[in-house]
Amino acid sequence: MITLAAGKPRSILLDMVVALFLGLAASVSLVAAVTMEVKWLVFILSMVICVAVFLVLQERERFLIYVSVVLTSVFLSFHPIYVESAVFPWPVSGLRVSIFEVAFFFLFVSWMVRVVTGRASQVQFFPWVSIPFLLIWCFSLAGISRASMPGVIKFSNMWLLLESWLIFLYFANNISGRRMVYNIVAAFLLTGVLQSVLGLAQYLSGATLGLGIFGETKSYNAMMAGAELVSRVSGTFGHPNNLAGYLGMLVLINLALFWAPISRRLKWLLFPSFLLISTTLTLTYSRGAFLALSLGAAVTFYLCLFRRSKHRVVSLILSTALMVLFLIGVIALVSPLRQRLFEEDYGAARTRIPMSWVALNIIRHHPWLGVGLGNYTFEAPLYDISREGISYEFPQPVHNEFLLIAAEQGLPSLVLFLVMLGYILRQLHRLSRSPDDPIGAFIAIGLFATYITWCVFRQTDYVYVLLGDPFWLMAGLSVAMAKTPEAQADGMSPEGNGSAGIPDNLLHKSA
Repeated sequence: MITLAAGKPRSILLDMVVALFLGLAASVSLVAAVTMEVKWLVFILSMVICVAVFLVLQERERFLIYVSVVLTSVFLSFHPIYVESAVFPWPVSGLRVSIFEVAFFFLFVSWMVRVVTGRASQVQFFPWVSIPFLLIWCFSLAGISRASMPGVIKFSNMWLLLESWLIFLYFANNISGRRMVYNIVAAFLLTGVLQSVLGLAQYLSGATLGLGIFGETKSYNAMMAGAELVSRVSGTFGHPNNLAGYLGMLVLINLALFWAPISRRLKWLLFPSFLLISTTLTLTYSRGAFLALSLGAAVTFYLCLFRRSKHRVVSLILSTALMVLFLIGVIALVSPLRQRLFEEDYGAARTRIPMSWVALNIIRHHPWLGVGLGNYTFEAPLYDISREGISYEFPQPVHNEFLLIAAEQGLPSLVLFLVMLGYILRQLHRLSRSPDDPIGAFIAIGLFATYITWCVFRQTDYVYVLLGDPFWLMAGLSVAMAKTPEAQADGMSPEGNGSAGIPDNLLHKSA
C-alpha cells in the first residue's frame, strides 16, 4: 500500500519556505499554461501532478516506475526548440521533451541521490549491453558530425540515443524482486487494455477521439484494399503499424501467462485482457504484425508446451499445427486482412522492395558510419537506383529497421545492436528453463517470443528503435529478471519492501 511519508523533523520556517516556493512555482506554471495551447496546459498540469506525487508519496519511486510503464504509450511531448524542415521531416524535429521523460527524470535523479548517499545497491553496468550501446553512440556521433543538418537536430538525436541507454540502465538496476517484476508486467498489460479500449472506440465511432495531444492521429486512418475501404485503428500511437507492434509485444506475454502456475482467478482476469488486445490488434489490419505474431505465438506455444511436457518433438508439431490453424482461421474470417494480403493494396507493399535497394546502395557507399542518424530521407535521393524513383514518390525511411540502422549508423552499429539483442534473448531463454521462479519463467517465454516477433515485424517496418522508450524499458525488465537469485529476492526494489501490488492469493495456485 502506498502511504504518506513521515518526514524527518524540520524547522517550521524551512517547511513554510519550501511550501511557499512550491506553491508559487505551481501557481506561476498554471497561470502561464492557461495562456498556451491545450497541449502545453495538459503537459504542465501533468508535470505539477508528477512533482506533487513525487514529494507526497512514501514509495514514490516505485509508484513512478509503474506510471512510467503506462506513459510509454502516451506521446504527449513538446519542443522547447522546434526546427521545421522545408523538405522532409526529421524523426525528431528539435529538442523534444515527452511526458515519459519527465517521469523518468525524477526516477533517474532519485536513483542518483540514492547512489551518492549509499542507500542504493551497487550499480551494475551490464557490459554486454552497455559497451555495445556506447560504441553505437560513438559511431553515430562520428557519422552525424558529417551530416548536413541543424546542430540542434544533431544534439537531440544524440541525446535521445544516450537516453535510451540510461533508460535501460535504470530499469535493469532498479527492477529487483519477483513481485516488482509481476507488477510491471501487470502495468504493461493494463496499458495494452487502455490502448485497446481506445482503438475499439475509434473503430466503433469511425473517427478519431480528439486525443491528438496524446499522440492520436489527426485524421482517421482508412485505406483501400481491393475494392473496399478499410478502416484501421491506431490508439495514441499515430499509425496502425506502431500500435500493432506495441500490442503484439503484450499479447504474447499475456498468452504465456495462461500456462503459468497462477491462480484460476488471475487467469480469468487475463482472459478479457487477451481478448481486448487481440481484437484491437486485428483491427489495425497490419499484415507484417499479423505474420510476425503468428511466428511469435508458435514460439510461445512451443516453449510453454516443452516446459510442461519435456517432449521437444511433440511440442514442435503441436505448436506448428496451431500456427497453421491460426493463419488459416484469421485469413478466412477477417476479410479486410485477407484483402490486404492477397488483393491490390495500391502500392503499400510494392514500395518496400525498391526502398530496400536504395538502403542497400547507401550501405554499400557508407558501410562504416552511414549517412547520419535521422538523415536517411535527405540522402536517399542521391542513392536512388530504383526505376520508380521511390525516394521521390515515397519520401520515407526504408521500412526495415535493420537496414535503417545500417544505412544511417553503419554496419558496425547494426552488428553491435544484434549483439545486444542476442544477449537479451540468451538471458531470457536461460530464465525460461529455470526452476527457481515458475511464474517468471513463463514471463521470460513471453518476452523471448516478443523479441522474435519484433525482429520479424521490423523487417517490413521501422520505428527508430535506438530512440525508442518502450523497447529499452522492456529490455531493462528482461535483463533485470535474469539477475542472480540474491538480487531477485523480494524486498530489494527501490524504496519499499515489494509488498504492494498483486495479492499472493491471486499469484499462486491454491492447494
